[in-house]
Amino acid sequence: MSLSEKGLAALRERTSITLTKPTDVAKKTKTRAGEIEADEKLFDALRATRRRLADERNVPAYVIFSDVALREMARTYPTTPAEFRRIPGVGEQKLKDFAEPFLATIAEYLEANPRQTFGAPAPAPASEPAARRSALNDSEAETLRRFQRGESIDEIVRSLGFVRSTICMHLALAIESGASLARDQFFTPDQQAEIAVAFARIGGRNLVGLRDSLAGKYSIDELRIFRAFAQRADG
Repeated sequence: MSLSEKGLAALRERTSITLTKPTDVAKKTKTRAGEIEADEKLFDALRATRRRLADERNVPAYVIFSDVALREMARTYPTTPAEFRRIPGVGEQKLKDFAEPFLATIAEYLEANPRQTFGAPAPAPASEPAARRSALNDSEAETLRRFQRGESIDEIVRSLGFVRSTICMHLALAIESGASLARDQFFTPDQQAEIAVAFARIGGRNLVGLRDSLAGKYSIDELRIFRAFAQRADG
């Protein structure tokens, strides 16, 4: 390696030298929400639902769900709590708090609009283990084990420290996932017949409306479990 005449002169005269940093052409970029292909009309409807929920709670919209989560909903059209749980950003609490209004928005949209199909999503990073998406998580599986051992819902609530609605959501997810549970473990034959009549008339998309049609005789949690059995039978 040799110095040019200008370099030698700079050394002799102690001239300061400024080095230029090469341009980094291959910069790693993050996927933006807008780059996720989705049903744009449904995305707008989901944004409206998010805004309503955010206004009711007096929080920023992103606290409810990010645009990425909404676009995944508008891409995959989840219609059950089990499918909704697969959306990025949906944990135990958000499943309990927000599954119902967003699933209702999607169901209402699908009544008047066809599903769209999109290209295959990007594969998951190699570091993420492949898992059955229908599998229950640890707390859901523990709820199922305790119920199958004969513990009541209230006993499970006291043992695990969850609120009753969360335990009922666990059981609904277990039913949808094919767990060996029967309607008779939750409802008498007369109750099953009564709910089935209202369910056939109103459908299971709007559990609040279903509850009101039954004069509040059954809770949202109970009706969610009934709906899980109905959806499993339909599948």
